[in-house]
Amino acid sequence: MKKIIILTALFLILLPVIQTKAKTKVPELTFEETVETMVREHKVMLDRLIAAWEHRQEEINLLAEVIYHENWHTDKEHLAAYYTGAVVMNRVNSKAWPNSVKEVLYQRGQYSTTKLFYTVELPEECYEMARDIYRNGTPEVPANVIFQSMQKGLGRGHWKVINGEYFAYG
Repeated sequence: MKKIIILTALFLILLPVIQTKAKTKVPELTFEETVETMVREHKVMLDRLIAAWEHRQEEINLLAEVIYHENWHTDKEHLAAYYTGAVVMNRVNSKAWPNSVKEVLYQRGQYSTTKLFYTVELPEECYEMARDIYRNGTPEVPANVIFQSMQKGLGRGHWKVINGEYFAYG
């Protein structure tokens, strides 16, 4: 009996809300309005996708530039160039450094070769290497290898040395 009284009281309290909602009809959109809304929403998504794609392309182009200008010609296998790309991406992925390739490269006191960027046509292999590093990372290079220099004492010990270029732990 108590349950019936409680349910009846709840119904009587909620009845005005239910009746108001039933009377308030949301007007249906016409076909044209529906299409316009969908186009507008898809355009926003498409604009975001395009912006993300352009940002990604810029990051890959900058990575290719630093790979080329820092170490492309130091060894036949281009290992130093590959490790340079790894250092840049390790910095991007580290909380201690900026979180974009552009910010890492143009950070004060870092990569002086940025002044040479976009002055020569790069070999396609530089772009391939940059795309691979950007997409897949560099699992063979430890994540804490964040320094490269011609100076021996940088970082917390050396991971690799190639033709006088030191790749060091941070």
